[in-house]
Amino acid sequence: MIVSCDREKLNSLVQTALRGVSSRVTMPILSGLLINAESGELVASSTDLEMSIRTRVEASVKESGSTVVSGKLLGDIMKSLPPGEVTVESGEKYLVVRSTGGEYRIKELMPEDFPQIPVWSGDASFKVQGGSFISAIHQTSRASSSDEKRPVLTGSLIEKNLESSGVRMVATDSYRLAWKDVEVSGSVAEWEDCIIPTKTLNEVARLAGGSDADVETKMQDKQAMFRIGTMVVTSRLIEGQFPNYKQLIPKGEKTTVVLAKEDLVAVVRRAMIFGHNIRFGVYSDHLRLTTETPEVGDSKEEIAAEVSGEEMEIGFNAGYLLDGVLAVDTEKIEMRFDDPQKPALIKDFESEEFKYIIMPVRLR
Repeated sequence: MIVSCDREKLNSLVQTALRGVSSRVTMPILSGLLINAESGELVASSTDLEMSIRTRVEASVKESGSTVVSGKLLGDIMKSLPPGEVTVESGEKYLVVRSTGGEYRIKELMPEDFPQIPVWSGDASFKVQGGSFISAIHQTSRASSSDEKRPVLTGSLIEKNLESSGVRMVATDSYRLAWKDVEVSGSVAEWEDCIIPTKTLNEVARLAGGSDADVETKMQDKQAMFRIGTMVVTSRLIEGQFPNYKQLIPKGEKTTVVLAKEDLVAVVRRAMIFGHNIRFGVYSDHLRLTTETPEVGDSKEEIAAEVSGEEMEIGFNAGYLLDGVLAVDTEKIEMRFDDPQKPALIKDFESEEFKYIIMPVRLR
């Protein structure tokens, strides 16, 4: 393999592919990047056996071929090279990187030992506007669990929503739940509802963040695939039954509260200084948030709000409450309560696309 490419493009290729290399490597080959050169393109691939990333860039290919080298070493070299053309040549034992005045050799691994990564084929099932997909991931992923003992809760459900001809993204850790309805272009009729690791979706959001391109999505070989421009992310699916989240949706709404999102965020953050749980008091024209930790101190702060319905007091985990409020996309936030012992609903103002349901906590 002999290939030449601009250093900036080559560095971008390598750094993107490195996102798929796990920091906890159980097999030496998984610390490497698979580099392929053919048909005027240089392709870099990585995998941790749960997620894989394949990305490509145009290059001058003098001799096609493939190799595997340490991703970290190659990434460190690329970041430190000066601007200009870089030549990469694969020999029998080393990958040789040449730049202005310098030559660097990296020990090669065997390409045949690298796990097989699916190659995108055919058309996408549907496309999502990049910004909308990123927003949906950020709004819902915070409700996912990090507890590997319950794998289905470490992922996000993506299911077709035939009513809107779109998809719905749902995540829960059993203490709170977030869902977002997302508009798509294309048909979702053939989409298979599935649970995708939230870690993978967050990576898709990061990769899509620097691009205006649509996120193309499809199922292939029982894996979920996302294409963003020249990048393809492939993810394994989480097996198991996702909780029946619709049962958690509050049926009644004795009390509705509307207030400025920024105001509530500021008050909750100050309250968290004094405790992990908040007493959330709802009164005729304001809210009163109080926290107390005997060995630290206490706080009490009131905030103006539009309130309709019954007055009540309800307890919340402060961190979970803040996550829900931050996830709201509108300047105003709407909250609905039925009973201090039942889940509360946080949502975008005058919109049903995003909902965040939070379980109450018992206060002393």
